Amino acid sequence: MIVNRREIKYSISEVDYYRYLNLFNTILKVDPHSKEGSYTIRSLYFDTPMNDDYYSKMSGEEVRKKIRLRLYDVHTDRVKLELKRKISVNQVKETVWISASDARALIEMKYDVLLKYEEKTAQTIYNIMSLGQYRPVVLIDYDRRAFYHEENNIRITLDSQIRSSETDFDLFSEDVLMVPAFTTYNAILEVKFNGDLFCWITEVLKGRDTVNQSLSKYCLSRSLFDQYLA
Repeated sequence: MIVNRREIKYSISEVDYYRYLNLFNTILKVDPHSKEGSYTIRSLYFDTPMNDDYYSKMSGEEVRKKIRLRLYDVHTDRVKLELKRKISVNQVKETVWISASDARALIEMKYDVLLKYEEKTAQTIYNIMSLGQYRPVVLIDYDRRAFYHEENNIRITLDSQIRSSETDFDLFSEDVLMVPAFTTYNAILEVKFNGDLFCWITEVLKGRDTVNQSLSKYCLSRSLFDQYLA
């Protein structure tokens, strides 16, 4: 599956989080994947031994990429393997579903497990990971509330309680010790859409304490590397 999207991110305060939450519950439809209003997402990011993707993001390069495993339940038997590419303001996300056992193999840098999949995305990711000797670098959890509007496939998410581990990469464990990505309360509001964004949504996003900026949970969560190892 390949998805082409535009994406805008905002850092918001706790006050604005609840203000937007109440507003979006009124004017948008709640994502059907939300069981009780929110759900937890876990992602394991990979990078090269030289941390090429991290430095590409931090230096603001126009063309960059990230590779990650993603799941929504640690007891699942299927995991998303995703390649995200950013070209200026546009996002292209390629996804292939792999088995939990193959995800464990990738964590151990056994890239050959991807050769059994027929999807072109699996082959692309195999080439990138094997040539770059990608290995896991950070495990991230966060709680998401998601909303959508059918026009232009607009999707708005509120992500909070962002936490990470740079030492434990057990994707399927319930007992990973994680630390907060922010030192004070912050949440991330993301707007993803095709084509143009409605003016009324743009006006809504002009709220207090909201700043449009290039944010990355991946980079935010690599604080240990950034402070002590870089």
